Amino acid sequence: MYSPHFSFKTSKRLLGSLSYGIFSFLIAYCFISFIAGKAGILAYKDLALQKQQIQRAIDSLQAQNKNKASTIEELKNNPYAAADLAATLGYIHQGEVLIILPELWKDASQAKNDEVSTPILAGESTGLPDPLIRIMSAITGIIAFLAIQLFHYKPIEQSRKRIKIENQTELS
Repeated sequence: MYSPHFSFKTSKRLLGSLSYGIFSFLIAYCFISFIAGKAGILAYKDLALQKQQIQRAIDSLQAQNKNKASTIEELKNNPYAAADLAATLGYIHQGEVLIILPELWKDASQAKNDEVSTPILAGESTGLPDPLIRIMSAITGIIAFLAIQLFHYKPIEQSRKRIKIENQTELS
């Protein structure tokens, strides 16, 4: 039988569960955005790493510029430096013999370690996109709503059957 009092309890319980679900959504959204969003902690750690890579690239390029500037000064001031540089580039004087050794035979100390080997990519943050955060938060809110509904669920028929069984046992 329909009872307005029962309907009021049900709607109040549903409204309470819905509010818990909405608040769970908001809390999950804020938390996930704070940790993994585009302006979250993980994105800032990634930006700090990118900043270090860019700083290393800048330092490397400054060292290369310094080396090239000193080479230019040496070439201007020392006439023998031009001949040495020409010999390293493969130019020889008439009557000289050039012997080219394979790359594998080169000394490791002669390798160019000061050059930037990886490209620097700067741009958009690596955090999770906002629509994905909203979906994750909505799932959290729905789970919270369903959990509250489940915890408030009290089967009425079973309690009536228990009462009937208890009344029968008392009568016996």
